[in-house]
Amino acid sequence: MGLVSAYRRMLYRYHVAMNELFSGYGSFVAHKPWIPFILGILILGGLTAGLVKRTTETDLEKLWVEHNSRVVEERLHFNDKFGGIPRKESVTITSRASPDAQIDLKRSMDALTHAIAPLYDNLTMEATVEGSKNQKLGNVDFCERPVVPTSLKPGTNPIKDNNWGAWGLQYLSVCSVFWAYTGVVPASSALPAGWGITRFPCTKLTPLDCFKEGGDFDYPEEMKLLERHVPDAAGNKNITLIDLMLGMYQMTNVPVKCVNLLRTNITSQFKSSGRPVAEVDSIVTEIIATMKFAFTWGYRWRKTYSAMKSDEEILNHINTAVENGRHRSPDPGVPQVVDCILQKMPCCMTWFGAHIPVLTSLGSVEYEPSGKNITKVGGVRWGSNNYHQDHPFFAEYMNKRFNTLFIESSQRENLVKDWEDVMIRNLDPLRQQAKNTSFGDGEKYGDLQLEFNMWKSTRDIIADASNAPLWQIILGIALVSVYAFIAFLNFRNPVHSHTSLALVGLAVVAFAVLAGFGLTALCDIPFSPLAGSVVPFLALGLGIDDVFVLVNILRNFLEDPKLQSLNAPADLVPEREMRLTLALAGPSVVLTTFSVLAAFFISSLNPMPVAQWFCWQMGLTATVHTLGMLLIFMPIMALDARRVKARFNDPNLWLFCGVRKKSKAHEASFVAAPYTKDAAINAENFDVLDPSFQESSGSSAISRWVAKYYAPLFESNIFKIAVVVVFAGLLVSMTYLGFEKVEHGLRLSDVTLTGSYQNTFAITTEDRFTSYDVWIVTRDIDYVKNQKNLLEIYGALENTTWNPPQPGITESSPLGNFYLWNRIAYNLSWPLSTTNETFYNYIKTWSAGPLGIASLQDIYCEDSISKQQISCLQDAHAPNYKPNPNFRIAASKAGMFALHLGAATSSNLEMMKQTRTTVDKMNEKIGEDVAYMYGFPFLFFEQYLHSYRDLYLVVGLALVGVFVAVLIFQFSITMSLIIVSVLLMVDLEVYGFIYVIGAKLNSLSLVNLGIVIGMSSEFTYLARSFLVVDGTRNYRVRKALEWTFEPLLHGFGTQIAATIPLIFVKYHAFRLYYFAMFTIMGVLGFLNGFVLLPVILSWVGPPPLPHVKRGSHKGVARDAGYRASPHHGGGTPMI
Repeated sequence: MGLVSAYRRMLYRYHVAMNELFSGYGSFVAHKPWIPFILGILILGGLTAGLVKRTTETDLEKLWVEHNSRVVEERLHFNDKFGGIPRKESVTITSRASPDAQIDLKRSMDALTHAIAPLYDNLTMEATVEGSKNQKLGNVDFCERPVVPTSLKPGTNPIKDNNWGAWGLQYLSVCSVFWAYTGVVPASSALPAGWGITRFPCTKLTPLDCFKEGGDFDYPEEMKLLERHVPDAAGNKNITLIDLMLGMYQMTNVPVKCVNLLRTNITSQFKSSGRPVAEVDSIVTEIIATMKFAFTWGYRWRKTYSAMKSDEEILNHINTAVENGRHRSPDPGVPQVVDCILQKMPCCMTWFGAHIPVLTSLGSVEYEPSGKNITKVGGVRWGSNNYHQDHPFFAEYMNKRFNTLFIESSQRENLVKDWEDVMIRNLDPLRQQAKNTSFGDGEKYGDLQLEFNMWKSTRDIIADASNAPLWQIILGIALVSVYAFIAFLNFRNPVHSHTSLALVGLAVVAFAVLAGFGLTALCDIPFSPLAGSVVPFLALGLGIDDVFVLVNILRNFLEDPKLQSLNAPADLVPEREMRLTLALAGPSVVLTTFSVLAAFFISSLNPMPVAQWFCWQMGLTATVHTLGMLLIFMPIMALDARRVKARFNDPNLWLFCGVRKKSKAHEASFVAAPYTKDAAINAENFDVLDPSFQESSGSSAISRWVAKYYAPLFESNIFKIAVVVVFAGLLVSMTYLGFEKVEHGLRLSDVTLTGSYQNTFAITTEDRFTSYDVWIVTRDIDYVKNQKNLLEIYGALENTTWNPPQPGITESSPLGNFYLWNRIAYNLSWPLSTTNETFYNYIKTWSAGPLGIASLQDIYCEDSISKQQISCLQDAHAPNYKPNPNFRIAASKAGMFALHLGAATSSNLEMMKQTRTTVDKMNEKIGEDVAYMYGFPFLFFEQYLHSYRDLYLVVGLALVGVFVAVLIFQFSITMSLIIVSVLLMVDLEVYGFIYVIGAKLNSLSLVNLGIVIGMSSEFTYLARSFLVVDGTRNYRVRKALEWTFEPLLHGFGTQIAATIPLIFVKYHAFRLYYFAMFTIMGVLGFLNGFVLLPVILSWVGPPPLPHVKRGSHKGVARDAGYRASPHHGGGTPMI
């Protein structure tokens, strides 16, 4: 008994201290309201000034990549070496009738050419950067493409220009034409003097590359000269210049070897200029290797689809090409392109003879039952990788392009975004079927639909979503204002109308929201799209709840006849009213705030930055809101109470009812007891802990309805059993839906503006063009030592189900490209068994050769000593070139085009897990962290690998936070457990409704499942009222409902009113995850709190909180046992 007595004594002292704290503050603001008011204005005003530091984040990677996953470090490594994921641009052609319908392939590829050819051949923009001249830029300045080395540039004097490759090809062409036709054919059939290459084509993906038409655009004229037809010779028909040149080189029975003449000519030039003759052989070897690779360039050997008679013939050509690619040689030194040329085989290849992932360029594909051959194609696509603005190679190129030493990253980003804007303006009329675009109604391609997307498109969406239209914010404020006005309007007794106080409370909440934004900015938390589109409405809805609770309780005490009988006629200071209001409502308001804070700050454990920043902002805003309530609104409440005691009408009703009511006799709803000598004695000894002074139970119509009709229901066991059955059924069904039916993910089509080009592109492509490119990225490894290891990793990934028939990973990797060069140029086998010095000498030569230049964007080079980034193009022929003995490759990436992914979360996760496991096992086998998988799916689908872990963490910790908050302010373990149990039920029900409304489990909904814990904790006010009312459980439930139902009903109503503008948010995802989900959260929280919770409390609710009647002038004795006072009549909550 001693422990029980000590516990009760401690509990009593705790509650006495809590009530004295809040009632003491109520007394202070009643007497000196201006002190906290001015302090609050200064604090919140100062925080609002922090808005000048506001920053908005629109980078998708920074918003949507988790903090605590392995992809974070991988992303940092990838961005450090390669700047970031290449900027992807895409155009699709489908049937206008349906994106799944079979298209006319011939016309569709013509339409694709019509749309994209101008992007390469005609479209330009004027641009400049600080400190440089204006430049005309085109797509060739932004796309990933091989850079032209000095050796292949135009020029007539190779000794001066060092363009030995181009000069040598021109010399061999003249020699070959002359000796092949013995002077009959004019020299103009050969390459012209000074011939060279000014630019190479961009690296792109289209089904056109399976056909000759692939060279109809973005193929420089100087390169087309190599494919120019020459007269038939020696029975050889339809041969081109490059065919003739290589044929003459390989023939053994020609009277004169052009290569010998070439060597003689170069030797003569070297002797004349004083250069070492020993270098001649390497120059000749380089020219011959260039000629061999030039033989694989171009489109001359491919069939033309325009001559094919049917879609079936075109599909057969593509199917055969894919099958040929499937059976390519595993030896990277044996390129299949030679067989494609010599044997006239169907092949789908880049302009330089490497296989393309042609299946990636086809949409709505159907296969025959064996899955081998394509039987139907519903769309064709062009795809291009433009350089990321921070790619080292692009930065180096732009510095040269603008003839400046250094261009800032932000300037380069502006350039690439401006260029993408130019392309958007060019393509959008075609998408919208504008007249005279060939895509208009009745025009050539009028039955086809073009869609497109640019890399900046997603950032444009994010930037647009970050700005809530002013009219929506005004609408939210107006709806809440109207609701508050109606809720506290009293025409019958305008003195006790509190519309002005409620509206001022709304202004304080709005001020707190602005100050919360300022505090967020001061804490260097970036503003995400949720900051502008969601936070204002949500913060308004949550903040106004406290206003309703406080005003409602103050109104009840101001209308309490017994309490008002203690006031002397001239006493205008509302000390007793404010003491009682804050003693009863203060702990509940602060408890609710702490619960909301716990929910938001714990939900910020979600590792997704966009969700984390949202939670931090809401948590900080809720904190500032509490300060606003304590320092600004409560003093205003005291001033409004003075107005009531002075008989002034509600200022909003002055126009209708006059300024002041002069006689109490006119008040129909207020009849106070006369102020007597006994009343003066009671007033002098007023004690906020005395429950006999708290007999008000609300005078509004809603309170009377609750007292008369609703609260009595909870005395019926039949009603309570029915409630339990209904809620049990709801809980079971929603739990099943949540864990069995809710899918994971968030599609681009869900977060784009309906009807925008981003939205229609996403809808068209998500489930129809289902391939992504991903990369195998190497760490900082010893390349000489790890050649074989890398080949094993590439080979293991090629055997996974996600790898397409073509291209091979090794074939398209920089290492495979390097091996091919060495086989052709030096007849070296692979892997190279050599020293580091010899290996990197070969690498340097390869990097400036006609093959290595195609892989430079896929490697990162540095000085092995200083670790500084250096150019991977080691162009020995360039002016002022200085060889770096410390040159090394510090990272590389090899592409893999993962098939059958689309926007489905499950397929992306399976691909990620399988490819990662493959690479991780190889790393483990090798005993070194050699490589990792990376790409778009790894960045944005990583979160779904551990959605349930994050869900349990966020919800579990939020429940713990609320449990602790309730325990601190209610000091009842039983009540804390009941509250947490009901909150968990609400959370499970909301989880099930995610499926009902068509949402999915992702960072947005996961955060909401944590937030609902705090939002639904509003009914802790009912729990506190239950704890402070004496009597039976049923009686205490009735009185708690009478006291709390109305203010919390209004709180729920204003939450809905505040979020109604979210219906008009442009973005479907915000409407779904915030308006729809928040509405469901509010409804379920209210129903569980005011239907189910009262049933639970009526059965297993804890006993009343202990209190002590310390001595009263009415002769009530001390309750020495610290039990609930038997003298309390039970009419009102007991403090």
